[in-house]
Amino acid sequence: MKDLKLIKNYHSSVNEKILFCFPYAGGGASAFREWISGLDGVIDVCPIQLPGREERICENGYTDMKKLALDISDTIEDIVENRECYFYGHSMGGKIAYETALELSRRGKKIHHMFISGCEAPHVEISNKIYDLPDEEFCSEIINFEGTPKELCQNKELFKFFLPLLRADFTLAETYCSKKCSPLDCPISVMYGTEDREAEYEAVKEWKPYTRKSFDITSFEGGHFFIKSEMENIWKNMLSRMKVAYVKVR
Repeated sequence: MKDLKLIKNYHSSVNEKILFCFPYAGGGASAFREWISGLDGVIDVCPIQLPGREERICENGYTDMKKLALDISDTIEDIVENRECYFYGHSMGGKIAYETALELSRRGKKIHHMFISGCEAPHVEISNKIYDLPDEEFCSEIINFEGTPKELCQNKELFKFFLPLLRADFTLAETYCSKKCSPLDCPISVMYGTEDREAEYEAVKEWKPYTRKSFDITSFEGGHFFIKSEMENIWKNMLSRMKVAYVKVR
């Protein structure tokens, strides 16, 4: 059953290429607002909007990766069949993108290229899991994650409001681990931050066996959220692999 609320910014277009963007834990479609405007006329950018955030804040978030991949696949498989589709996922989004591409491949649908940043390979166990900690300890650990607004954990009421979303996302990301390496029939390009403590080179290079096609890895200066400071360079890196030379300057 299609859940059209899972896709943002989808519309009929003369552009054959479409990029689906999968969010990091705690993130929503608005994280890709600049991607939509900055790549306008180059490629259609469609963020995946998970429940539990932004306009879907009152809905329960996903905690089961397989179920999420099924629902996204149900929603976009016709688009994947009829257009030149690319996936991009950062951190948790990389794992969602992979599982969705895997489910689509089981249905005979193939994406053209997978782009992943700041994300360890599916079989790499996450150490120091926090998803099931008591609230106070969970809050303390969240503060240590790069990109977490300090206001969130300084304001108890605000943290309480966002707690279900954060719990769901960290459960989704931290309980997912693929014991079997199932390679995709599309190239995989991995990007990582040289100062990222959450997804270091040794963990991200392990994506190589997950494709039967080409694999490449590119480093960028910065920590886990290098995707913000290096945004335009990331676009250039991705578009060159899509055989699109032009990048609109913001």
